[in-house]
Amino acid sequence: MSLFDFIKSKQFFKNLGIITAVFFVILIIAFVGMNFYTRHGKEYIMPEIEGSLMEDIDQIEEMDMFKIIVLDSIYTPGEHAGKIISQDPKAESKIKKGRKIYVVVTSSIGENIPMPNCKDQSVRSAVNQLTNAGLRVGKFIFNIGDFNNVVVGQRYRGKPIEEGSDIQRGEEIDLIVEMNQEKYSTTMPNIIGLTEPEAEKKLWEAALNVGKKTFEGKKDIVHSRVVSFSPNTTSVSKGSTITINFMNDTKSNYKDRVKKFKMSNIAVEDADIQLIETSDEL
Repeated sequence: MSLFDFIKSKQFFKNLGIITAVFFVILIIAFVGMNFYTRHGKEYIMPEIEGSLMEDIDQIEEMDMFKIIVLDSIYTPGEHAGKIISQDPKAESKIKKGRKIYVVVTSSIGENIPMPNCKDQSVRSAVNQLTNAGLRVGKFIFNIGDFNNVVVGQRYRGKPIEEGSDIQRGEEIDLIVEMNQEKYSTTMPNIIGLTEPEAEKKLWEAALNVGKKTFEGKKDIVHSRVVSFSPNTTSVSKGSTITINFMNDTKSNYKDRVKKFKMSNIAVEDADIQLIETSDEL
């Protein structure tokens, strides 16, 4: 039988049909198997666990289907130990059962670390040295000298502390800053909408002291954000003390408070500009 006659025969079409059927069966089995292996269609919405305590995680619906991995613990003064301050994946993400959830939590005790060197550096550089090490700025002390905006000393509880000395993470360090004139003005940094650690660092970098802090709603390292500050001016003297008001951003009137302060701050900026122009005319 020639090849052409075989292709026209019933046996050829029968074999072709069997091969096609087997191919589709294998394809269906592979597709179903892949779906089963990847649990396709069985995705869950990641719940919001930021701000929750590790001890309360079991009470959150669906969290028993995931595994919590603590990546790091950060000492935060005034915060309850074990509070989750970040999560990965984020809330509302679609994830599968058994997924590992990575979190960073607060710690109740700061570990001992070597004191960094802040001397002979600019204020901004010294602040970065402290905050990167997990330390805080207590206050700025200004001295008149030959240099300008240079840190010449570091103190812990009123006494000098040398580089490399043991100190507990989270402690406050006073910085002695040398200036070449008695007063210096600086632009008030924009801290509206920032969290407590973010706002403090911005103020410290501008050589401003953090004063009284008030919190509306539940104090939370993630959700408590700046809604106003005082003095409400665009220019302040270095070393000034700034009072900060925080509000939990989950409150319904949070955005209105931020908007109201921003509008009042624009008015202050306009008033300052007019004052400068008037002074120039005089």
